[in-house]
Amino acid sequence: MIDLKRITQILNTDGLPDMVKHNLILNVIADDKDAVPYILDMLNHERETSKELLLDTNLELSRALVFIEDEKVQKVKKTRIDVSFVSGEIRKHYLKYADQIRCCFQIKGLP
Repeated sequence: MIDLKRITQILNTDGLPDMVKHNLILNVIADDKDAVPYILDMLNHERETSKELLLDTNLELSRALVFIEDEKVQKVKKTRIDVSFVSGEIRKHYLKYADQIRCCFQIKGLP
């Protein structure tokens, strides 16, 4: 089990530079034989959270792009935004992160 008391002592020690505290805490963690599974659990949780965020962002951007580029919507609603600017920014986002996210709909000019 990670020695939380020792980590607390390190954190509460006045006069130690942050880098020294950082290294001492890493040493305490490294001394724990169960540290690797804990770290892997943390990484897995972070990856799942990041994946969910990316998927949600992708869906919302996809919806926005379809809405903006749908000529029927543009004719019915008078908009105060520059549709071509917003569409261009969304397209740039998809192209910048093309290896990570894709538009959920087939949009001309996007992978």
